[in-house]
Amino acid sequence: MSVAACRHMMTSRQNDRRRHPRSDVSWLVVVEAGKRRFLLQTVDISARGAKVRPRERLDIGTPAQLRFRPPDGSPFNVPALVWRTDSDGLAFLFMGDIQDRLRRSGRLLAS
Repeated sequence: MSVAACRHMMTSRQNDRRRHPRSDVSWLVVVEAGKRRFLLQTVDISARGAKVRPRERLDIGTPAQLRFRPPDGSPFNVPALVWRTDSDGLAFLFMGDIQDRLRRSGRLLAS
């Protein structure tokens, strides 16, 4: 089996495990982790997490407060943990469901 085929299978399996749909968005988000504060931009968001473009390094498990600023909705805050670090961004796991906040911000996620 080729390397490309293995990568495709791994990506397909990873996508199959996702329970919450993602929405590609480019929102500003302030990430506060301890005494550190960063202004970053989202790659995508779901009811349980978000990925942001990396400019800063945070360790897996680091608690953070994410302060989202959607361009066409109300700002909202959510506590989160750094879930994973990828070459294309930091993945955060929300400590609570934000589906209602996403609805209020005008960003409904596909089911």
